[in-house]
Amino acid sequence: MKANKYWVDRKYFWIELGFIFFLSFMITLISDLEYSTYVQHDMSRFSEDYGYRLITESLNLFCYGVLYWGFLKRYVFKRKLIGVMLSCVGFVILNHIFDKYVTNWALIHSDIVSGEFRKRALKDMLEPKILFTFNYMLISAIFPLIGLAFLVRSLTQDRDMKALKEQQLISELNYLKAQLHPHFFFNTINNIYALALKQSADTAPMVARLGEMMRYILYEADQKTVLLSNEIDFLSSYVTAEKIRHQEQINISFDAQGIKADARIEPLLLLPFIENAFKHGLEEETKSGFVHIVICETDEDLTLQVSNSKPELLRGKAPAGIGINNVLKRLELLYPDKYKLNVNEDVESYEVTLIITTV
Repeated sequence: MKANKYWVDRKYFWIELGFIFFLSFMITLISDLEYSTYVQHDMSRFSEDYGYRLITESLNLFCYGVLYWGFLKRYVFKRKLIGVMLSCVGFVILNHIFDKYVTNWALIHSDIVSGEFRKRALKDMLEPKILFTFNYMLISAIFPLIGLAFLVRSLTQDRDMKALKEQQLISELNYLKAQLHPHFFFNTINNIYALALKQSADTAPMVARLGEMMRYILYEADQKTVLLSNEIDFLSSYVTAEKIRHQEQINISFDAQGIKADARIEPLLLLPFIENAFKHGLEEETKSGFVHIVICETDEDLTLQVSNSKPELLRGKAPAGIGINNVLKRLELLYPDKYKLNVNEDVESYEVTLIITTV
């Protein structure tokens, strides 16, 4: 916390003020109430000196506030033990002087204070000696205020640590997405290059699809979350581009069910699983294979199921890549303990099911 914020921290100011008010007014009030009840045997007598109590405790509130916000909190936050000790000693000395001259002067000139207390205040102010006592002030005010400062420092550190972790999370997620974007464009441009080599009529439609996907990544994917419907439109464009690249005999299907209009998701979270299926699931040499994609949303979760064939050359090898590794890290950061990833594999096929709890 910076020095110019020691006086007022909006998040904890009212808690601090309430605590200091309790020290100033309520402890004395409770003490007077107990004295009237158990010693004077008349609980109503504690209210006889309300004017005296109002003036003295209001001035105590001011003094405690100056001590806490002006000195103790500052030195506790800076971990300066000597500063804390000197502040406490200085406060006891100055507070006795303040009480002798300022508080007594206010009592003498106040109309709400009884004559008996005015005389007592005048006598105390004219007394040439000042007795400095530390024990009562330490127990009743200074130690509680130091404890309050340590408590607020601990709460502030927890808040700052949480904010730092959130910032680190955002930075890490942005780094993972930055890795994903070049990876995605590298794969897609390779697809276009393959079509261009064949002088395919599908090259132009493929470039148009890539333009649509680039627009989405540039203008929407940098947000914290996007509409799930927009994400699915993007995935649909990607699947359509893959259909253009592959021959008609390749079995490719994409189905989205139960998508709510207001549902949101982290952008580009599902793409790597679909990318991986196309990368490892279709056998270019024989123009065979399949990729089936189903996205389903319910009231409690979002499910992605991607299944693909396994070319003979890749059988016995688990598909992997930058995209899959990144998305697993992002899932851990975004949905800890709120997702399940199941992989089913046999000799001829590979199936991934991702379930994200949304409630």
